[in-house]
Amino acid sequence: MIQKLQCLITALKAESEPFIHHLKLEKDNSFDFPCFINQRLNVELIGVGVGKKKIESRICDYLMSKSHEIVQFINIGVAGGKKDKTNIGELFLINEIHDENSTQKYYPDILIDHDMTESSITTVENPIHDGGKKYDTLVDMEAHEIFSICSKFVPNHNIAIIKLVSDYMSGHESFPKPSTVSELFIEKMDEIIHFINQFKLIDKMITPILFEKDMAWVKNAKKKYLLTVSQVDQLIKYVKGYRLRNNENPLPELEIQTPKTKKNQKNTFNFIREKLKT
Repeated sequence: MIQKLQCLITALKAESEPFIHHLKLEKDNSFDFPCFINQRLNVELIGVGVGKKKIESRICDYLMSKSHEIVQFINIGVAGGKKDKTNIGELFLINEIHDENSTQKYYPDILIDHDMTESSITTVENPIHDGGKKYDTLVDMEAHEIFSICSKFVPNHNIAIIKLVSDYMSGHESFPKPSTVSELFIEKMDEIIHFINQFKLIDKMITPILFEKDMAWVKNAKKKYLLTVSQVDQLIKYVKGYRLRNNENPLPELEIQTPKTKKNQKNTFNFIREKLKT
Protein backbone atom coordinates (compact mmCIF):
# COMPACT_ATOMS: atom_id res chain seq x y z
CA MET A 1 0.00 0.00 0.00
CA ILE A 2 1.31 3.43 -0.98
CA GLN A 3 2.32 5.57 2.00
CA LYS A 4 0.94 9.09 1.67
CA LEU A 5 1.61 12.15 3.79
CA GLN A 6 0.44 15.76 3.74
CA CYS A 7 2.71 18.39 5.27
CA LEU A 8 1.36 21.85 6.05
CA ILE A 9 4.00 24.61 6.08
CA THR A 10 3.46 27.79 8.08
CA ALA A 11 5.63 30.73 9.07
CA LEU A 12 3.85 32.20 12.10
CA LYS A 13 2.66 30.54 15.29
CA ALA A 14 -0.64 32.37 14.79
CA GLU A 15 -1.04 30.58 11.43
CA SER A 16 -0.15 27.18 12.89
CA GLU A 17 -2.28 27.10 16.02
CA PRO A 18 -5.75 26.93 14.38
CA PHE A 19 -4.64 23.86 12.37
CA ILE A 20 -2.88 22.22 15.31
CA HIS A 21 -6.13 22.42 17.29
CA HIS A 22 -8.52 21.56 14.46
CA LEU A 23 -6.52 18.56 13.20
CA LYS A 24 -5.52 17.43 16.72
CA LEU A 25 -1.82 17.54 15.89
CA GLU A 26 0.68 16.57 18.58
CA LYS A 27 4.19 17.97 18.96
CA ASP A 28 7.01 15.86 17.57
CA ASN A 29 10.01 16.55 19.81
CA SER A 30 12.47 14.77 17.54
CA PHE A 31 12.93 18.02 15.61
CA ASP A 32 14.58 21.21 16.87
CA PHE A 33 11.94 23.31 15.12
CA PRO A 34 8.12 23.28 15.37
CA CYS A 35 6.70 20.03 14.03
CA PHE A 36 3.26 18.60 14.83
CA ILE A 37 1.75 15.32 13.66
CA ASN A 38 -1.41 13.27 13.50
CA GLN A 39 -0.40 9.76 12.45
CA ARG A 40 -3.98 8.59 12.00
CA LEU A 41 -4.74 11.34 9.48
CA ASN A 42 -1.25 11.28 7.94
CA VAL A 43 -1.17 15.05 8.27
CA GLU A 44 1.77 16.96 9.73
CA LEU A 45 2.76 20.62 10.13
CA ILE A 46 6.14 22.30 10.24
CA GLY A 47 6.96 25.91 11.11
CA VAL A 48 9.66 27.53 9.00
CA GLY A 49 9.69 31.01 10.56
CA VAL A 50 9.30 34.34 8.81
CA GLY A 51 11.35 34.89 5.65
CA LYS A 52 13.52 32.53 3.60
CA LYS A 53 16.57 31.76 5.70
CA LYS A 54 15.35 28.62 7.53
CA ILE A 55 13.09 27.16 4.86
CA GLU A 56 15.56 24.93 3.02
CA SER A 57 17.20 23.43 6.11
CA ARG A 58 13.90 22.72 7.84
CA ILE A 59 12.21 21.12 4.82
CA CYS A 60 15.31 19.00 4.13
CA ASP A 61 15.64 17.91 7.78
CA TYR A 62 11.95 17.08 7.84
CA LEU A 63 12.08 14.98 4.66
CA MET A 64 15.17 13.06 5.79
CA SER A 65 13.10 11.53 8.58
CA LYS A 66 10.23 10.43 6.33
CA SER A 67 9.84 7.18 4.41
CA HIS A 68 6.52 7.94 2.73
CA GLU A 69 6.35 7.32 -1.00
CA ILE A 70 4.23 10.41 -1.62
CA VAL A 71 4.47 13.71 0.22
CA GLN A 72 2.29 16.72 -0.48
CA PHE A 73 3.28 20.18 0.71
CA ILE A 74 0.68 22.87 1.41
CA ASN A 75 1.95 26.29 2.44
CA ILE A 76 -0.76 28.13 4.39
CA GLY A 77 -0.10 31.67 5.53
CA VAL A 78 -0.90 35.36 5.50
CA ALA A 79 -0.15 37.83 2.73
CA GLY A 80 -0.43 41.54 2.20
CA GLY A 81 -3.07 42.64 -0.29
CA LYS A 82 -3.86 45.78 -2.26
CA LYS A 83 -6.57 47.79 -0.51
CA ASP A 84 -8.53 48.41 -3.72
CA LYS A 85 -8.35 44.79 -4.89
CA THR A 86 -8.66 42.55 -1.80
CA ASN A 87 -10.48 42.25 1.50
CA ILE A 88 -9.03 41.37 4.89
CA GLY A 89 -9.68 37.67 5.52
CA GLU A 90 -10.05 36.86 1.83
CA LEU A 91 -8.58 33.51 0.80
CA PHE A 92 -6.52 32.92 -2.36
CA LEU A 93 -5.04 29.88 -4.07
CA ILE A 94 -1.75 30.89 -5.68
CA ASN A 95 -1.29 30.15 -9.38
CA GLU A 96 1.87 32.16 -10.12
CA ILE A 97 4.82 32.94 -7.85
CA HIS A 98 7.34 35.77 -8.33
CA ASP A 99 10.31 36.92 -6.28
CA GLU A 100 11.42 40.54 -6.09
CA ASN A 101 15.06 39.50 -6.51
CA SER A 102 14.71 36.76 -9.12
CA THR A 103 13.44 36.30 -12.67
CA GLN A 104 12.44 32.70 -11.84
CA LYS A 105 8.66 32.29 -11.78
CA TYR A 106 6.73 29.23 -10.64
CA TYR A 107 3.31 28.05 -11.76
CA PRO A 108 1.71 25.55 -9.34
CA ASP A 109 -0.32 22.81 -11.03
CA ILE A 110 -3.88 23.35 -9.81
CA LEU A 111 -5.57 20.15 -10.88
CA ILE A 112 -8.62 20.00 -8.62
CA ASP A 113 -11.87 21.93 -8.61
CA HIS A 114 -12.02 24.53 -5.87
CA ASP A 115 -13.97 27.64 -4.90
CA MET A 116 -11.06 29.89 -3.97
CA THR A 117 -10.04 32.88 -6.04
CA GLU A 118 -6.72 32.31 -7.80
CA SER A 119 -3.98 34.94 -7.59
CA SER A 120 -0.30 35.55 -8.24
CA ILE A 121 2.05 36.47 -5.40
CA THR A 122 5.44 38.18 -5.02
CA THR A 123 7.85 37.11 -2.30
CA VAL A 124 9.90 39.93 -0.77
CA GLU A 125 12.85 40.14 1.61
CA ASN A 126 11.45 42.78 3.96
CA PRO A 127 7.94 43.85 5.03
CA ILE A 128 6.26 46.38 2.73
CA HIS A 129 4.85 49.53 4.36
CA ASP A 130 3.81 51.72 1.41
CA GLY A 131 0.62 49.91 0.49
CA GLY A 132 2.41 47.69 -2.02
CA LYS A 133 2.81 50.41 -4.68
CA LYS A 134 5.32 48.34 -6.69
CA TYR A 135 3.20 45.21 -6.78
CA ASP A 136 0.02 44.20 -8.59
CA THR A 137 0.04 40.89 -6.73
CA LEU A 138 -0.33 39.63 -3.20
CA VAL A 139 2.90 39.94 -1.22
CA ASP A 140 4.51 37.54 1.26
CA MET A 141 7.98 36.55 2.49
CA GLU A 142 8.11 32.75 1.98
CA ALA A 143 6.09 31.35 -0.97
CA HIS A 144 8.78 31.53 -3.66
CA GLU A 145 11.43 29.85 -1.51
CA ILE A 146 8.99 27.19 -0.29
CA PHE A 147 7.97 26.28 -3.82
CA SER A 148 11.57 26.35 -5.03
CA ILE A 149 12.73 23.90 -2.33
CA CYS A 150 9.69 21.60 -2.33
CA SER A 151 9.73 21.27 -6.14
CA LYS A 152 13.19 19.66 -5.87
CA PHE A 153 11.66 16.73 -3.99
CA VAL A 154 8.06 16.32 -5.21
CA PRO A 155 6.16 16.97 -8.47
CA ASN A 156 4.63 20.43 -8.83
CA HIS A 157 1.12 19.01 -8.65
CA ASN A 158 1.86 17.96 -5.06
CA ILE A 159 2.59 21.53 -3.91
CA ALA A 160 -0.11 24.10 -3.09
CA ILE A 161 0.09 27.64 -1.75
CA ILE A 162 -2.90 29.11 0.11
CA LYS A 163 -2.76 32.73 1.30
CA LEU A 164 -5.12 34.76 3.46
CA VAL A 165 -5.04 38.57 3.27
CA SER A 166 -4.10 39.89 6.72
CA ASP A 167 -3.28 43.54 5.99
CA TYR A 168 -2.91 46.21 3.32
CA MET A 169 0.87 46.70 3.77
CA SER A 170 0.44 50.14 5.33
CA GLY A 171 2.85 49.85 8.27
CA HIS A 172 3.62 47.83 11.40
CA GLU A 173 0.58 49.23 13.17
CA SER A 174 -1.72 47.89 10.44
CA PHE A 175 -0.66 44.25 10.90
CA PRO A 176 -3.20 42.43 13.07
CA LYS A 177 -2.44 40.90 16.45
CA PRO A 178 -1.60 37.15 16.48
CA SER A 179 -5.00 36.36 17.97
CA THR A 180 -6.70 38.18 15.09
CA VAL A 181 -4.64 36.26 12.53
CA SER A 182 -5.71 32.98 14.14
CA GLU A 183 -9.34 34.08 14.16
CA LEU A 184 -9.18 34.86 10.44
CA PHE A 185 -7.95 31.32 9.73
CA ILE A 186 -10.58 29.78 12.00
CA GLU A 187 -13.26 31.59 9.97
CA LYS A 188 -11.91 29.98 6.78
CA MET A 189 -11.10 26.60 8.32
CA ASP A 190 -13.88 24.60 6.64
CA GLU A 191 -12.90 25.89 3.21
CA ILE A 192 -9.21 25.15 3.74
CA ILE A 193 -9.82 21.66 5.16
CA HIS A 194 -12.09 20.85 2.22
CA PHE A 195 -9.27 21.82 -0.14
CA ILE A 196 -6.74 19.74 1.81
CA ASN A 197 -9.00 16.69 1.59
CA GLN A 198 -9.56 17.17 -2.15
CA PHE A 199 -5.86 17.80 -2.71
CA LYS A 200 -5.11 14.43 -1.16
CA LEU A 201 -6.73 12.74 -4.18
CA ILE A 202 -4.03 14.12 -6.49
CA ASP A 203 -1.49 11.65 -5.13
CA LYS A 204 -3.32 8.83 -6.94
CA MET A 205 -2.04 10.19 -10.24
CA ILE A 206 0.88 7.87 -10.90
CA THR A 207 0.22 7.65 -14.64
CA PRO A 208 0.51 10.55 -17.10
CA ILE A 209 -2.51 12.84 -16.99
CA LEU A 210 -2.35 13.95 -20.61
CA PHE A 211 -2.76 11.89 -23.76
CA GLU A 212 -0.56 12.27 -26.84
CA LYS A 213 -3.41 14.06 -28.60
CA ASP A 214 -3.57 16.54 -25.71
CA MET A 215 0.11 17.43 -26.09
CA ALA A 216 -0.40 17.76 -29.86
CA TRP A 217 -3.24 20.21 -29.11
CA VAL A 218 -0.90 22.23 -26.89
CA LYS A 219 1.85 22.21 -29.53
CA ASN A 220 -0.59 23.42 -32.18
CA ALA A 221 -1.93 26.18 -29.90
CA LYS A 222 1.62 27.33 -29.14
CA LYS A 223 2.45 27.64 -32.82
CA LYS A 224 -0.84 29.14 -34.00
CA TYR A 225 -1.31 31.67 -31.19
CA LEU A 226 2.37 32.60 -30.71
CA LEU A 227 2.44 31.58 -27.05
CA THR A 228 5.45 32.34 -24.86
CA VAL A 229 7.28 29.69 -22.85
CA SER A 230 5.59 30.76 -19.60
CA GLN A 231 2.17 30.78 -21.32
CA VAL A 232 2.75 27.23 -22.56
CA ASP A 233 3.63 26.15 -19.00
CA GLN A 234 0.38 27.69 -17.77
CA LEU A 235 -1.56 26.21 -20.69
CA ILE A 236 -0.38 22.69 -19.84
CA LYS A 237 -1.56 23.22 -16.26
CA TYR A 238 -5.05 24.21 -17.45
CA VAL A 239 -5.15 21.34 -19.95
CA LYS A 240 -4.37 18.93 -17.09
CA GLY A 241 -7.22 20.40 -15.07
CA TYR A 242 -9.57 20.09 -18.03
CA ARG A 243 -8.53 16.48 -18.62
CA LEU A 244 -9.14 15.55 -14.97
CA ARG A 245 -12.63 17.06 -15.09
CA ASN A 246 -13.40 15.73 -18.56
CA ASN A 247 -11.67 12.39 -18.83
CA GLU A 248 -12.96 11.37 -22.25
CA ASN A 249 -14.09 14.63 -23.85
CA PRO A 250 -11.82 16.14 -26.51
CA LEU A 251 -10.17 19.45 -25.79
CA PRO A 252 -12.23 22.41 -27.06
CA GLU A 253 -11.89 23.52 -30.66
CA LEU A 254 -10.33 26.96 -30.92
CA GLU A 255 -11.65 29.01 -33.80
CA ILE A 256 -9.62 32.14 -33.08
CA GLN A 257 -7.57 34.26 -35.45
CA THR A 258 -3.81 34.38 -35.03
CA PRO A 259 -3.03 37.46 -32.91
CA LYS A 260 -1.34 40.39 -34.63
CA THR A 261 -0.36 42.50 -31.60
CA LYS A 262 1.03 41.83 -28.12
CA LYS A 263 -2.26 42.91 -26.53
CA ASN A 264 -4.14 40.69 -28.98
CA GLN A 265 -1.93 37.77 -28.08
CA LYS A 266 -2.49 38.22 -24.35
CA ASN A 267 -6.27 38.45 -24.82
CA THR A 268 -6.19 35.33 -26.98
CA PHE A 269 -4.31 33.41 -24.31
CA ASN A 270 -6.77 34.54 -21.62
CA PHE A 271 -9.66 33.40 -23.84
CA ILE A 272 -8.09 29.94 -24.27
CA ARG A 273 -7.48 29.69 -20.54
CA GLU A 274 -11.13 30.48 -19.76
CA LYS A 275 -12.32 27.87 -22.28
CA LEU A 276 -10.28 25.25 -20.46
CA LYS A 277 -11.75 26.20 -17.07
CA THR A 278 -15.28 25.26 -18.15
